[in-house]
Amino acid sequence: MNDFIDTLLKEQFGDGMWVTIVSSLIKIALAAIIAMIIYIILKLINTSFLGRSKNKVLKQISVTSHKKHLMMKTSIFMFFVFLFPLFPKLSSAFSIVTLMIVVCDILDVINEVYILNEISKRRPIKGILQVVKIAICILLGIILISLLLNQNPVVLISGVGAFTAVISLVFKDAIVGLVAGIQITSEHMFEIGDWISIPSLGVEGEVKDIALITVKILGFDNIMHTVPTSSFQTTPFKNWHKTVRNKMRQVKFSLTIDPDTIAKDGEETNLTLWRHKVLEMIKADPHYREGFATQCRTQGSSSGYGIPVEIYFTTDVADYDSYCEYVSTIGSNAAALLKEYDLKCFKTSFES
Repeated sequence: MNDFIDTLLKEQFGDGMWVTIVSSLIKIALAAIIAMIIYIILKLINTSFLGRSKNKVLKQISVTSHKKHLMMKTSIFMFFVFLFPLFPKLSSAFSIVTLMIVVCDILDVINEVYILNEISKRRPIKGILQVVKIAICILLGIILISLLLNQNPVVLISGVGAFTAVISLVFKDAIVGLVAGIQITSEHMFEIGDWISIPSLGVEGEVKDIALITVKILGFDNIMHTVPTSSFQTTPFKNWHKTVRNKMRQVKFSLTIDPDTIAKDGEETNLTLWRHKVLEMIKADPHYREGFATQCRTQGSSSGYGIPVEIYFTTDVADYDSYCEYVSTIGSNAAALLKEYDLKCFKTSFES
């Protein structure tokens, strides 16, 4: 096509600077028109076929591609490709940059489609795709630099070994995060949707995203916490997913009894009778789960302020708000029963 345009203009108007300029403008216009046609075709495919499809995968591809402006970026890439015969070096440089952007967006589309599968919660690939992005960007970056410096890319790539220490330092967090991410998924430490708590960091909430370097946790107060992925290798945390999904949560609280109020009542003490009554109350509760340890026991006191009584059992109340209300109610009822047995407590403490 380019040769045809040059030949036609030379036959009609001969050689000259203005003929060269007109030829270049015509080629640029044709490249722009072809790129626009490609954009229109991709847009029609996206809206008419993918967008209206009932298949959730195709539908997600359409939505993400539209959000990422993937059709426009692809047409821009093709525009620079068509300009290669006219401006080889400039066109190649911009083609590499736009190709880098397009490939990264395609990987984002792949991740969004993968999220539709249930396995994505247990085996997220976002971190892996981010590593692939970094590798592609490094490779295309080397090619771009070699193009600008008029050097063979193989020569630059072979010299990367000399900068391994620098690269390792720059991407230290990414490498550590990748290892941590693999450990999280391979050992089923937690997955997207799990409720976890990190006491040392004061973070508790639902896991919303597991990326290469960070894990995002949405707290019950709607605050999004961003925690380094590597932290989960060294920082203790709790995962409540079995509790929530199996509707099984342990209730544990304690009351400290005033020893001066303990008295003999027949063959047993009033404290013993009260403990038996608390156990009866708990086992009669509709949310009590059988088959798990249930105790109301006295323990030795190290504080000198009374006799601690520890009560623990398992309930099917898993929702956090409902659980807090449930534990408070059970604890209040147990404390209220003390009066019936002429008992008093020094201090009441709850823990979940």
